[in-house]
Amino acid sequence: MPIYEYECCKCCEKFERLIFRSDEAVSCPKCDSGDVQKVLSVFGFKSGGDKGAASSRMGSGGSSCGSCHSSNCSSCH
Repeated sequence: MPIYEYECCKCCEKFERLIFRSDEAVSCPKCDSGDVQKVLSVFGFKSGGDKGAASSRMGSGGSSCGSCHSSNCSSCH
């Protein structure tokens, strides 16, 4: 069950909706208009690669494991 982002064409309200069926009607929670459009969402994912490389690519600036005090876990693994 995906969560979609919508924008109301009448009042410009942006909102999210959990969709159970593809034919489900969606209306704006602010003005109750059915004139809505799906908007392109930003999403994230995690690859199965090296933890140290993943944390440095994300630029977290902090430790990604509890026992490590370094900003890059490759120094303690």
